[in-house]
Amino acid sequence: MKKMKWILFVLLSVSNKSYSSSEIKTGFFIDSPVTGLYYETSSNLSGVTKKGAFDYRSGDVVQFFLGKDNTGYLISTLSAQEVITPTLASTTPSKSINLTRLLLSLDSTPNNRDEITLASRALSDTAFQQQLKQIDLSTLDQSAQQLDLDLVSIKDAVHHLNQSQSYIEKNFTSNEVIYRPLNKRLVSVYIQKQDWRGRRCYYDLKYKDHPKYSPPLGRIEYSIGTEYLTQYPSIGDYFRGCQLIKEKALSHDQIPIQKALGWGGLIACSVSGCTRSDLNGFSVENRQDEDSWKYRSVAMNFDPETQLYMSKTQGLGKNEHIQYLNKGESFGFVYEKTKGSTIAFEGVWQQTQYEGEKITQSCLLIENKRILTTQSKKEICPTNKTSYTTDVTEQYGDMWWVQNSTPYAELEQMNLLVRWHEKRKKPQYTSWEYLPAGTAWDEGLLYRYQQDKHRYPNGSEDMNTFRISEFRKITGRI
Repeated sequence: MKKMKWILFVLLSVSNKSYSSSEIKTGFFIDSPVTGLYYETSSNLSGVTKKGAFDYRSGDVVQFFLGKDNTGYLISTLSAQEVITPTLASTTPSKSINLTRLLLSLDSTPNNRDEITLASRALSDTAFQQQLKQIDLSTLDQSAQQLDLDLVSIKDAVHHLNQSQSYIEKNFTSNEVIYRPLNKRLVSVYIQKQDWRGRRCYYDLKYKDHPKYSPPLGRIEYSIGTEYLTQYPSIGDYFRGCQLIKEKALSHDQIPIQKALGWGGLIACSVSGCTRSDLNGFSVENRQDEDSWKYRSVAMNFDPETQLYMSKTQGLGKNEHIQYLNKGESFGFVYEKTKGSTIAFEGVWQQTQYEGEKITQSCLLIENKRILTTQSKKEICPTNKTSYTTDVTEQYGDMWWVQNSTPYAELEQMNLLVRWHEKRKKPQYTSWEYLPAGTAWDEGLLYRYQQDKHRYPNGSEDMNTFRISEFRKITGRI
């Protein structure tokens, strides 16, 4: 009997996990403690946050909604843990800050920022919910014109996040070690989102096989020992604007650990072991750094369930020290090498597409470098592969990892802005976002933001999102 290539499983399936004897814990959604978010967990716990509090069990994946139930606007799907913040809820720097802007703008008690109490009347309004589902948080200023909201500014949101960090440090400090990076082979990935001018950094898939072309993507591999940090040959993470400087690729090297400890992140706490406070934070840099001035937000987060460390920076514009646009945006991942390229994409996916006031659902089968769909739209996707007869691979040319040599994608592949070319059509742009959830990284939602690019006379650019697709994996490879 041939070995089966497919092992079926259902994401968020309670039957695959034993929750009955698991202790119910209390977590907190902190952007200031938020009251009024609806939540659901994969162990069937649900409710509305009160002063940020929500219930969960170990190993849960949790979803948060702006609304009275799960028909509301989904703001994030992620691993449940003690403290969840807007910066932990997305891989995109601007989206994290814009989530804070949206929550503050919906606060029914704006004179008291020590707590956010969401305006329940607005969130239960059907028309408002319809408008919410059309917005792209990454480009909130363009998307939110239809919301009729007086949006809080980016600088006010950053100031609020900085204050929230002080609240977290005061109330959730712990000496418990949540991760030990010592003697692990780690991969650090750096993605340039936009340069200081505000020009968007994208991967042009037309040139992905050209030997001299590289995406706005850097990579370093290393391991941390008690005496040395060992750096392995890699393409490095030096950029000029959106362009990776290949001449600064890194070779094998050993750096004394005492020198490397000052580099921060996972390295700083590697010898003693890392606590939650070591790996989670938000701050504003406004200082001289060698020959330039830094004025930017800096966030870092660590998910103990996925063991994924994220860092994000976003330029905050001009100030008395900076006269250029200062719109740079970037983010990075650090993960164990055994995890980063094991996101299984083959299988059945349910796609929910939002375009204007129209919401449609369809089912896709990804297998053998092809994407197939059913002839009729279905609310429940069939798991029988014979139901998928229409080849739509060409329409998903932006889903470029489908053409990988193995049926697995790297996390960074699912978090890039790509420029792609469908036959007989002008070049198109898609921003991908995938935030892993669960120990196997397979319980997150994949987002496809189809966009138009607009350039201003000063060189800065905006991405205007006209279609959003949400992909949920139903069955497939483990």
